[in-house]
Amino acid sequence: MKGHIDFVAESEIEDHDYDRWLDALTEGSTRLDALQTAVAEARSLCESHASNEQILKVFDRLGV
Repeated sequence: MKGHIDFVAESEIEDHDYDRWLDALTEGSTRLDALQTAVAEARSLCESHASNEQILKVFDRLGV
């Protein structure tokens, strides 16, 4: 059925699966925080007419 989602009873979810999902969400959240920081810094540099090299260093430093 289109749009149908099967929900698994909580008791059926293995701890390993839960840990994997939690790790993935935590990693994604951490990466999103780094990206938001990089974008904010890059925007500030762009507004101050910084060089492309300075802007790229922000992304390199933050690993995005």
